[in-house]
Amino acid sequence: MSINIDTTNAIATWEIPFRKIESDELLRNKDAVDLMHLFAFLHFDGINESIFRSSAAELGDQDITGLVYPDIILSSLQRTEMAQARLRQALGVLTDHSLIDFDPDTRSYSQHPVVHRWARDRLDQEEQLSSLHCTVGLLARSISPYLEASGRIFRRSLVPHLESCLQKLENSAPSFPNTSGIANSIERFAWVYAECGLWKKARTLQERLIKFRTKTLGRKHEDTIRATYSLGQTHWNLFDPRLTIEAQRKVVAARRWIWPSWFAFYVNPPWMPDFISYYAALSDLTLALWLAGRRDISKVIGMRAFAGLLKLLGPDDPITLNAMFNLARTLLHLREWDKAHDLLIPVLRKRKRLFGLNHPDTLMTRNELGVLYCERRQHLAIAERLVTNVLEARRVVLGEEHAYTLWSVNDLSKVLCERGRGSEAAKMLEDIIPIVTRTLGDDHVGMTMTKGNLAKAYVNSGRWVQAEQMLTQILKFTPTDHPDWVQTISGHVYVQIQLQQWHDAEANCLNVLEKIRKKKILAKDNPRTIVIAEQLAYIYLATDRPHESKALKAEFSAMRAGSADKLYRI
Repeated sequence: MSINIDTTNAIATWEIPFRKIESDELLRNKDAVDLMHLFAFLHFDGINESIFRSSAAELGDQDITGLVYPDIILSSLQRTEMAQARLRQALGVLTDHSLIDFDPDTRSYSQHPVVHRWARDRLDQEEQLSSLHCTVGLLARSISPYLEASGRIFRRSLVPHLESCLQKLENSAPSFPNTSGIANSIERFAWVYAECGLWKKARTLQERLIKFRTKTLGRKHEDTIRATYSLGQTHWNLFDPRLTIEAQRKVVAARRWIWPSWFAFYVNPPWMPDFISYYAALSDLTLALWLAGRRDISKVIGMRAFAGLLKLLGPDDPITLNAMFNLARTLLHLREWDKAHDLLIPVLRKRKRLFGLNHPDTLMTRNELGVLYCERRQHLAIAERLVTNVLEARRVVLGEEHAYTLWSVNDLSKVLCERGRGSEAAKMLEDIIPIVTRTLGDDHVGMTMTKGNLAKAYVNSGRWVQAEQMLTQILKFTPTDHPDWVQTISGHVYVQIQLQQWHDAEANCLNVLEKIRKKKILAKDNPRTIVIAEQLAYIYLATDRPHESKALKAEFSAMRAGSADKLYRI
């Protein structure tokens, strides 16, 4: 920002009254000076008084930063009306001198950008660094380690202040974190970024944090493991299966060597771990393998995690419920629908009782149950109601552009297609394509998912040419070793059959069946394999080659006869 003559005059206007405040021995004036130094490193707008109150509450529990805080902050530890009055008096001094403004509607404070910069620039380098670190610690302490749902709106309001502090940390120490206090603080900043769906920003902080803690504490230290776990969750939310599995395997390996007690070591040596933290890590790995499409392995590990946690914690513990949910999701995509349903129903009932109807974990379970009904093509009215309610709740709780909100739009489109409302589903998906491009990117798997569902909606509404174009784009980004590749090829073949593109459809079928025969990517009796075989048989019959259709039937005995319209749905 350039400083012109008018700005210089304005600074002089504020400098003179502020020096009078500095020179005054009154307690409220000393407190006002301390607050001004903190305001200088927060964002200049939307400074909520709750930052100071929440920080004071956390200060009384555990020191995570090792910093010396201004007396005005420490005094709030008393949590008395007198302490709150002291804070308001100090804020009143600043508002009376027009150094800050108060908005009674939002109950927040702000500064003119010029005043904000002047308040920072008037400090020498050592004072700036000290005030910056105090502000970073102040924000970190206002973030509850439990991330209660009741504080989600407040934490979202902190994002501009986190950005302001991180930018200034980067300028002062590009290699941060360089102290354990800053490391502990940016860990909490990353929690907020992740909660708000800003996963790329969370990932950057978590990678810095792990590098620092691995160097100073070691990779098997509890704090390093916790940070690695969080990074794995972030990779999962960014739909990066390789890095998710890599992070979660590190956690599993570390947990294998960290026992709750020496007695546990003698009872359960490393090759036979039998404790809660290890099973919880296995449950997280289950989710990572599901994302990667390695669902058979995910099922085996998920069953082990669930059995271990059920034995040690019982069926009602939230950690056990997480394992049940992760296993249910894997079973759903393995088409073991009855088993998935038997797990999802108790998880939903207990999460509603423990966390409430609109807690993120409860919303996830409600959504998955709706998807299960959609996959089974049963209770579609209930499925629509479940997924619609989750979508509406996520729009309110997470925002219109959060990745989980966009996920719900995709799931609702599937239900609408099953109910014969493809045009409505296509409109919903077309509306979010620009949002997905802006927030996730064109090469993100979330875009692939959205385009896949849009292709399905085009098919459902008879827009065959658009569907064929969309599926051609998707196949360019779908690895041939991923189970969804076969399903996408099957959908493409179905559209090509409708367009009577017999040669291309046959080539696609033969390509898939050849990979199944040689590389064993699916079993010959797998439902997806059978659909491809049935599609090829239909092509043979449509092109007057009944003998080839009969030979195919001999190889894939589970094939059924029928029309393309009845058998082949995307």
